[in-house]
Amino acid sequence: MQIFYMPTKILMGEGVTGKIGSEAKMIGATTVLVVTDEGIRKAGLLEKVILSLEDAGIEVDIFAEVTPDPTVKLVEKGAAIVKRKGHDLIIAVGGGSSIDAAKGVSVMATNEGSICDFEGVDKFTHKPLPVFAVPTTVGTGSEVTFGAVLTNTTRNYKFLVYGDSIAPRVAFLDPVMVSTAPTSVIISTGMDALTHAIESYISLRATPQTEALAIGAIKLIGANLRQAVANSENFAAVGNMLIAANLAGIAFGNSRLGIVHAMALPLGAFFHVPHGIANTVLLPYGLEFNLIATPQKYVDIASAMGETTGGMSLMDAAEKAIESVKKLGGDIGAPKNLKSLGVEADMISQMAADAMKSSHIPANPRKISSKDVEELYRKAL
Repeated sequence: MQIFYMPTKILMGEGVTGKIGSEAKMIGATTVLVVTDEGIRKAGLLEKVILSLEDAGIEVDIFAEVTPDPTVKLVEKGAAIVKRKGHDLIIAVGGGSSIDAAKGVSVMATNEGSICDFEGVDKFTHKPLPVFAVPTTVGTGSEVTFGAVLTNTTRNYKFLVYGDSIAPRVAFLDPVMVSTAPTSVIISTGMDALTHAIESYISLRATPQTEALAIGAIKLIGANLRQAVANSENFAAVGNMLIAANLAGIAFGNSRLGIVHAMALPLGAFFHVPHGIANTVLLPYGLEFNLIATPQKYVDIASAMGETTGGMSLMDAAEKAIESVKKLGGDIGAPKNLKSLGVEADMISQMAADAMKSSHIPANPRKISSKDVEELYRKAL
């Protein structure tokens, strides 16, 4: 049996952030906690959100303490604010860290204990508070996914809290909200979206729906990421990248991912490598490893990236997908190895053990062992 589920309403286009007040009012919200980071606040990106909410007669509080790789302490601090002040809606404004933090807060706002208690699928008893999401990057897809990736700093361990009811109620894809993003953020999140799309497409749990969404995302990324990196105020390119990230998010939320994402999580936990950067470096190595498992799908990926494969053997055509990914990364100046990011070989064994615990491993198209993971980490150094 195959299942496809999509509970999030999506608004797309320049200025759709201004609709947030009316959407909040539509679900009966009266008091809102905006979860974000200090950089988003300083960039002035909250102004339209706050104005729209206040115009709708909704009370607003700001929690702007999100940091990369949101922690257990951060989530529990945000939840304590919600419980004290009685918010009935949480709005995430930011990248994946802010959206994941908001999801974690929404779970803890209605459930007792520690967020660590809810690692896994549907471990919480009470339905989380509703979440709206306004992404300010072009990669995570967290605005439509069913999980929150959080960090337990005492164990240097990233874990997933997952459930259908965690998915945001409404997502606002507004290219204006990405226009101030640094080039480095466009690079890392854009390549993160590409990784989502590719791993979803070749996943063992792919469905006809996820395959169509993933290949559509790959086409959009191949055609728009370079332009978005060149100028984040190119609203057409950035808007297409937001849609691509969103399509990829819907796809992998249903299909799961693979070895690249499983390996990326420990890099964030142990060495604080940004998630998108970790995926960027690991993607070519993961693709090389998985090539023999599903070469025809690699040919599809190559074509979606704009490569010509006519007249080539199956394996030669499949390898064009890997070449195309490497060329895209080179064109936009993406990092090429882990050593340059401060990763050290002495933690590879522990990282491999943690990667093998990931729920993405069973979806990877090629069977993989801890020894394989260690070898891939060493290749990527």
